[in-house]
Amino acid sequence: MGTNGCDGLCSGVSSADNYVAYAERFYKWYIRGCTERIKSYVMFSKYSIVQKSRISKILKSVLNNKQITRSQLSEKLRLSPSAISKYTKILIDLGLLKETSKTVSKSGRKSVLLELNPEIGLNIAVVLNVSSIQGVLINSIGEILYQSEEPTYFGVPKDELLDSLFRLIDKLVIEAKKINRKLFGIGIGIGGYINPDLGISHEYLYAKNWYDVPLKNIVEEKYNIPCFLVNDANACALGEKYYGRGIGVDHFLCVLLGEGVGMGIVVNGEIYMGKVYYAGEFGHTHSISDGQLCFCGHTGCLETVSSIQYILSVARKGLSKGVNSEILKHCRNDISKLKIEHMIIAANNGDRFARNIFEQVGRYLGEKLADIANIFNPELIILRGPTIDGNRFLFETIERVVMNLSLRAIAKSMKIVYSEDRTDIRFMGINSLILIDYFSQ
Repeated sequence: MGTNGCDGLCSGVSSADNYVAYAERFYKWYIRGCTERIKSYVMFSKYSIVQKSRISKILKSVLNNKQITRSQLSEKLRLSPSAISKYTKILIDLGLLKETSKTVSKSGRKSVLLELNPEIGLNIAVVLNVSSIQGVLINSIGEILYQSEEPTYFGVPKDELLDSLFRLIDKLVIEAKKINRKLFGIGIGIGGYINPDLGISHEYLYAKNWYDVPLKNIVEEKYNIPCFLVNDANACALGEKYYGRGIGVDHFLCVLLGEGVGMGIVVNGEIYMGKVYYAGEFGHTHSISDGQLCFCGHTGCLETVSSIQYILSVARKGLSKGVNSEILKHCRNDISKLKIEHMIIAANNGDRFARNIFEQVGRYLGEKLADIANIFNPELIILRGPTIDGNRFLFETIERVVMNLSLRAIAKSMKIVYSEDRTDIRFMGINSLILIDYFSQ
């Protein structure tokens, strides 16, 4: 597949006679791309700017709380109960909100909960990893209706990676048509240096010749669907903010531990991205003197002693030398097929070798995380990603080190959590990003 976004439009334009036909194809393509946006504008065209602003705030507040009563909306948004009733009726009639179960207030009165209507449409959420590109169809309340992936590898050439991305999105678009739901947008979570406003991926360290790629424009021109770029660690933080442990928390850190190591920073309820959108590169803080060479070009980065690749390489080295470990049972004595899940199961079961590796990794992560905690004074630290999800032993190690090394007042006011659920929260964060943009229209 090409990457210029004109597949099917530009083909055949080789002479003057063909330009009329090309212009007609381009016009039809352009109109199709505008139709869905126009429908959205027409839906709310009869409302004033103030009314649209209130409608937008209500939708965002429902997204932020998952489920909320009308009285809670009135209190949060400082609007009268009658105004909230009027606007929520409009949104229910339009199919954007729905009434769900009832809750009992402190006074003992029953109130109806509101939530986003999962039937209103779908989003495509895609995450780029070192070894795979994963994608899902996800609805407004964070339910994954379909998922797929394409394999990739470290050092993949840019065009090959784009082709894999397009194959995955093609599959998701086809499935969305089968489900017969509107697609609001395509969101892509990617590591490295990006400009989310311009939709440019300036640098992706795991691919060759990947510099200043206008990924947003490429995807939008190809699929005629709005596209959004977000750093994968920030996607993780957004997922926790809108669907997970970060709901209602104004100051928290979300640490993503997997093939890479990153951090999403939430300050005053908003993602902090820094001057050039590059904040949170936790994995590239210096950790080891005279350490290994990192992908970024420096030596001794935290990622070099805490990534999945590092953990598996240490395990394979020990197992190849004859170390007796439960890990061998889980990978069926084939260390070439060793996965992080095998090591997590063994460590949770008390395997000494697996625990020794995670103990070392946990110390490295805990020491650097204590420094970050002393700087930011967060209310909450959330540990997520395939290295930590379900990994009770690693979590307890990190928690112990962070609490011991943080200043007393900071440690007392801070909570550290992880998840037993191995569902990738980044998909939900990407979903929230697309919905917020749609609600802002």
